[in-house]
Amino acid sequence: MLVNPGWQKRRIDMMTHRPQTSIFMSAAAVLLAGCSGGSGLSSADRDRAAGLFKDNCAACHDAAGSGAPTRAALEMRTPAAIANALNTGLMRDQGKALTPADRQLLATWLGGGSATLAGPRCKGSLAFAGAPLWNRWGNGLTNSRYQPASVGGITPANIGKLELKWAFAHPGNTRARSQPAVTREAIFTGSPDGRVYALDTKSGCIWWTFDADAEVRVAPTIGVDADGRPDRLYFGDFSANAYALDARTGALVWKHAVRDHPAGMITGSPTLDGDRLYVPMSSIEIVNAADPAYECCTFRGGVTALDARTGAPLWRMYSVDPPKTTTRNATGVQNYGPSGAPVWSPPTVDAKRGLIYVGTGENYASPAGDRSDAIIAIDHKTGAIRWVRQMRKQDAWNAACLRTGESRANCPVEDGPDLDFGAPPILTTMADGRNIILAGQKSGMVYALDPDDDGRILWQQRAGAGGFNGGVHWGMASDGRTLYVGIADTPGNKAATGPRRPGVHAFDVARGTPLWSRIEPFTCAERAFKCETAISAPVTLTDGIVFAGAHNGLLRAYASGDGALLWSFDTRRDFPTINGVKGFGGSIDSAGPVVAGGMLIVNSGYDKFGEIPGNVLLVFGPAKDEMK
Repeated sequence: MLVNPGWQKRRIDMMTHRPQTSIFMSAAAVLLAGCSGGSGLSSADRDRAAGLFKDNCAACHDAAGSGAPTRAALEMRTPAAIANALNTGLMRDQGKALTPADRQLLATWLGGGSATLAGPRCKGSLAFAGAPLWNRWGNGLTNSRYQPASVGGITPANIGKLELKWAFAHPGNTRARSQPAVTREAIFTGSPDGRVYALDTKSGCIWWTFDADAEVRVAPTIGVDADGRPDRLYFGDFSANAYALDARTGALVWKHAVRDHPAGMITGSPTLDGDRLYVPMSSIEIVNAADPAYECCTFRGGVTALDARTGAPLWRMYSVDPPKTTTRNATGVQNYGPSGAPVWSPPTVDAKRGLIYVGTGENYASPAGDRSDAIIAIDHKTGAIRWVRQMRKQDAWNAACLRTGESRANCPVEDGPDLDFGAPPILTTMADGRNIILAGQKSGMVYALDPDDDGRILWQQRAGAGGFNGGVHWGMASDGRTLYVGIADTPGNKAATGPRRPGVHAFDVARGTPLWSRIEPFTCAERAFKCETAISAPVTLTDGIVFAGAHNGLLRAYASGDGALLWSFDTRRDFPTINGVKGFGGSIDSAGPVVAGGMLIVNSGYDKFGEIPGNVLLVFGPAKDEMK
């Protein structure tokens, strides 16, 4: 997992924010908090704020492709959002260099967005008539991202008549990446400011909201009662808190902090299995290491199991051994290792074998271990590691490797190539009844593993050129017969193999035989995200159709049999919204399309790594006379 100049677009967000006013605000800063875009500041305050930005922020936020949100993207955020990122969010380490008053002055001068909660409130109370329609990140415990047409309601026969039903804009935000969970009555989704929404599926009115402590980027998971009706909503935030809410009212049932490292966070969706919640652990330390004064690195990736009823911890599995002192970097700062091997994505459950499977990222510091860039099988009762299948050895990398001179001091001797598993493994059943594990890597390789033989590789195929900025980023889809793979392969990759192959590719699950490829070339001459058709967001499968969203904002539907283009919609535009907030789409990344109950739902907007900002949740459906 990396941050690559020019084209890197991976999983770290340099800014996260909270809806609450920071406890660190001085009285003067509170007076400034209501200002927008620096309005009301004196010329002296403006000059001071500009200097603070130049000295502390410009090196990343004004640098093309640094991985940080651009200056323009920051100016769309609210002052409170920026202040909270500097005070207690993911920029808290960088914010320590400033006084509380200067942090707020900088946020007030820079931020211009509005955090007004706008939109119609639903009348009555939320009640559920049946089971969820799309649940969990992968629409099930096996992370297959497959939806039968009988539940999805969108088919090759009616897809040509898909139309936008309504759009919801996240106020004051410039990305939308919490893939929703869906019932007949409600769409549940999170937002960058930490607000979780329950929206009516038909009208988009707001049933309830809940404010978490930090950004919620994960897909919420719905828990059900004895009758199969929703009763709980589970999710995690960027401050590594896990939550359970009453799905009907949004009331907090429990909250548990799983962070055991200052840089820890939750980027992958927690997986609910019965009365257990499996929470994947990742961190921002990969970015902190870019500071040569930072003692790199001590974070240990892994999974925490919680009691879903109470939030009580049950066990914790670590993907690396405890760190020890190693060498000192070029500036004399102590280094540590091993570290890293984060779990970026939701765990996959194998109920038959009593296992859960996760994919891991690279090590952050030397020495590189034997559980990074790997698929790991874990005992679901104890957290004990049953087997490890490592696909890339000697992979240690952090953001210091992007720097030059003294700033490169914390780069591990291995220096990447950062070919982690950001996508979760898929457990599927083939036509002959046998189970198989399917895994896609940033290397551009896809693998089939035998769950009954310690993950022995059954077949492997190259789907993309790969590299630190290529290959499989967020997720694949399968129905047990065919594996559908979205490939990013954006330009500028280290350790790439062969030509770029951005687009969607299909493979026979049993043998690994390539079936078809739909490679999407640049749409214009510029090397800009508005021209880039790479598929980084996870693909989604329903009977006869594969849905994929691209960096340039295009949402496409391909025929699952041969890759023919069935339907396309450009989300990179302004939208009238149901809640009256300015809505605009951009890059589709991180969160994939959802198909449920005759609806196609997708997030548009991703303000990282030079991608195109946006803030909308879009809900499509066929015209009524086209529903078959």
